[in-house]
Amino acid sequence: MTGRPPPSYGMHDFAAMCYYPVPYPNRKMQDLPPPSSPSASSSSSDGNEVNRTRSELVLQDNLIGGCWQHCNIDGPFPTNMVRAGVDADGSVIFAGRAFHEGEMIPAKVIPSKNACYICYGGEEIMKEDFEVLRQGDFVWEFAANGVVPDGAVKMGATVDGEPLYMGRALHCGTQTPGKVHSSHGCLYIPFEGAEISHAEYEVLCLK
Repeated sequence: MTGRPPPSYGMHDFAAMCYYPVPYPNRKMQDLPPPSSPSASSSSSDGNEVNRTRSELVLQDNLIGGCWQHCNIDGPFPTNMVRAGVDADGSVIFAGRAFHEGEMIPAKVIPSKNACYICYGGEEIMKEDFEVLRQGDFVWEFAANGVVPDGAVKMGATVDGEPLYMGRALHCGTQTPGKVHSSHGCLYIPFEGAEISHAEYEVLCLK
């Protein structure tokens, strides 16, 4: 099953900074240590000091595609988010990711419910702070059994450095995104408090 993702859906029209682009697929994640405080200081090209949060330091491989923006469940949410699915009540779900237990994990973001969920350790977990994927030229490509197509977008990584990709599957009347964990041979989605596995799924890829 292949095709263009549905049109982007914006919740609030406001100017927002894109912190960094999406990395090329399958490149190695840079080994960037977390800052010693919530923000770290770095020099810009003209010598001025600028503050850079931990989220700005993640996945700065060289890059094309879209860009990531930090959000909170209280909003506001940016325009041009990448649509990833739909909930049972018709709420639109968007592509996101969040830190948890030392991992960067693909997430489902539901602005109409002020909610963001990841799955980890068999559970669905709500996150208050997360990132949403904006802009870019993406398609969803069918795959199965932990395989990801050429061009799959690396959305994060496990604590051991294994890449995690965004996939989605039909489940109980929803189209729900989650994480493709290749070494586990499946897609995991967060759903009704649990981490649910699917052997067949679609993967977010660069067009």
